[in-house]
Amino acid sequence: MKQQEHRGGIDRRSFLQGIAVGSAAPLAALAAAQGGKSRVAVAKRAELTGGRTVDRDTIKEALGAIVKKLSGKGNVDEAWRSFVSPKETVAIKFNGLFPRASTHPHLVWAICRGLVDAGMPAEKIIVFDRKVSDFKTARIKTFSDMAKIRFAGSDSGWGPEVKAGPFKTRITRILTDDADAVISVPILKHHVVAGVSLAMKNHIGSVPNPRDYHKGIDAIAELNALPPIAKKTRLAICDAMVGMFDKGPQFRGAHCCWNANSLLASTDPVALDAVGAEMIRKARAAHKAGPIRPAPSHIAHAAEIGLGTADLEKIEIVDV
Repeated sequence: MKQQEHRGGIDRRSFLQGIAVGSAAPLAALAAAQGGKSRVAVAKRAELTGGRTVDRDTIKEALGAIVKKLSGKGNVDEAWRSFVSPKETVAIKFNGLFPRASTHPHLVWAICRGLVDAGMPAEKIIVFDRKVSDFKTARIKTFSDMAKIRFAGSDSGWGPEVKAGPFKTRITRILTDDADAVISVPILKHHVVAGVSLAMKNHIGSVPNPRDYHKGIDAIAELNALPPIAKKTRLAICDAMVGMFDKGPQFRGAHCCWNANSLLASTDPVALDAVGAEMIRKARAAHKAGPIRPAPSHIAHAAEIGLGTADLEKIEIVDV
């Protein structure tokens, strides 16, 4: 019962009513409200190895195919512009906390390159994680072809105090003040506390008190329902080139990983998390690692409050 009490404060109807007044309501929530089906696009190619030698243009090509499929556009530049306008400022949240368990730098480059090629000024792109030191951990260096892109840490400034679940927190000003649009770029991995660490959990790096959200996992959904994240999120793009099925979020050895050779993307972070969690479940079964422990209950809770779709039968998985 205590877990249910932590879920108080936001229900599906209230959430949808709250976002309806904004011009940048989550695409997934709008689709759900209209009876639509969330889509997750999956590009699987042997060349997407995730290693240091993987060709960045291969990643860019696969990513372009994904955004075209999601948008329904025949041209990759039009596809990117259907999600983010060149007049907007976009914040790209990667995951750079642990060596060999961080978003691949070439994927971050490919997203930025796609946006710039589509007409977005480089100075209107912000790439961020919790601290500037996370760029070094993730091996992300200044892009010589897009030098005006801003690299920043969440801790460069915090917005006003808000409540998400039972916890008080502050969201980085990158999201509250600077960005018009948000792209979450996690990696595919198990998490010993949350079950999985994917698009929604990626935003624990957008607040100053991540430990609280390891105490009450369902509050991760409540965090993602806050307007600076929910209203501004346009895409979730997951680095699933190498998946971690056990002992995450740190890299504990190759025996805990498998070559998933994939990129995933969706306008619905909940659906992406559900599909990613299923991939991890299957990998655990193949390696006889048992069910995901603990269960990633925040994914189902996010669906309960209207943030997206968690039921795999109601998610359209599109192979690209």
